[in-house]
Amino acid sequence: MFRPALVLAAAVLGAWSSTAEEPALRDPMRPFGGAAVPGTAPAPAAPRFTLTAVLVSPTRRVAVVNGKPYFEGDAVDGAEIVAIELDSVRVREGGAERVVSMRRPGIGRQSVQGETLP
Repeated sequence: MFRPALVLAAAVLGAWSSTAEEPALRDPMRPFGGAAVPGTAPAPAAPRFTLTAVLVSPTRRVAVVNGKPYFEGDAVDGAEIVAIELDSVRVREGGAERVVSMRRPGIGRQSVQGETLP
């Protein structure tokens, strides 16, 4: 006699608990409040210009900047390419010039304790 009532009550409770909204899972390695870990530096911003290749021949010079080929005098991201050298490009923007060099693995990095740089 009580058996059908218990089965009905268990079914209602089971249906109700499955529709209840579950809290979102939290990454246990992330600090509370989304704040940065004290004593760590913020992530560096991505460089605006990335020089990945330079092709120099007697008749022309081509630089691959931000994944696209450019010649001297071309504009890239609002800056004019003034000169293309063997491993760098000079760009001018707003009257100021700056040099964008190719990044070579291991050059310009500081070694981490225990790491040997090439």
